[in-house]
Amino acid sequence: MSGFAFSLAKRNRGFSFHCSWWLWVLALGMLLCGCALPSPANVPTPYPSEVLPTLIAQTVQARRTEQAQRIPSGASQQAERTQAPSEIPLTSPTATQTPTVTHTPRPEQLIPLAVTPPSQAAVSNALIQINRPGPYSKVVSPISLQAVLKPGKGKQVQIELFGEDRRVLVRLIQPIVWIDQSGFARLYKDIPFEIPGVAEAAWLTLSVTDDLGRVTAVNSTPLILLSIGESDIIPAVDFRTPILIQQPRPNALIQGKKVIASGLVRSGGDTYLMIQLWDPTGKVLGQRVTNTQPAEELGFSSFNTEVPYTITEPTPALLVVWQGVGSLSNILYLSSVEVLLSP
Repeated sequence: MSGFAFSLAKRNRGFSFHCSWWLWVLALGMLLCGCALPSPANVPTPYPSEVLPTLIAQTVQARRTEQAQRIPSGASQQAERTQAPSEIPLTSPTATQTPTVTHTPRPEQLIPLAVTPPSQAAVSNALIQINRPGPYSKVVSPISLQAVLKPGKGKQVQIELFGEDRRVLVRLIQPIVWIDQSGFARLYKDIPFEIPGVAEAAWLTLSVTDDLGRVTAVNSTPLILLSIGESDIIPAVDFRTPILIQQPRPNALIQGKKVIASGLVRSGGDTYLMIQLWDPTGKVLGQRVTNTQPAEELGFSSFNTEVPYTITEPTPALLVVWQGVGSLSNILYLSSVEVLLSP
């Protein structure tokens, strides 16, 4: 009986082992079936399937931008320089245009001046430069005069103010105390005046002489005199010589009883010139009145004429060329050059 029970118990243990093994296999199969992932088409998402590519592209771009911001500026520039050639757009070469510099004219340059700035670069500055007041300034008494001039051996300057009818409103002699190494001096002078009316056109004239008393240079500027109100000063913009004597040259020896005189004249006075030869005492050795030729370039007219003279021995002389307004005696501009005349 005991042997039968032992055999039955052994048989039950074998059956239990086989049943347990099949149960484990069945459980493992069911687990694998339960863990199988559904197909992508069946995975639920919070966004429609048609916008997913756009969202993915935006996410990638955002991450690239964030990474680029983390790279130092030098590394970023190096990365830009090392891009593949295919990423650089090819463009046709274009000519580089040089920017044109434009100058806005100052208000005083828009006002028609009696003196047009010359176009010839070879014209030097005048021996008398009236810095203030400029042409057509409106001035009340006194006129605040500022000038730079070369007084020469005379070491003085004559200041004159002429009214509309060429009457003399002011005439005075101003000594020059200090002269620099170049022979020029600065002049500051207040010039009082009186006029009968409210306003009047006028000319302010400065002239210098040599040690013999001969006038060697004259320069003028037109003004509008006011008896009441306030001054309206226009700055001077042209300081070049009003008359340039190109021929003869300074200290030239002249022979043949005639002097060939030529040069340039700035617009501002009459179209005719007076040319004279003065000896050391101021005596006129020869003279000629000539017209100026039309200006080939803006700002200057030209003159070319012969001045005959009569002497019996070599004589130092001063060739003077002047321009007036209304009359040759109303000198506005004058230039001179020293020469040596020979019979």
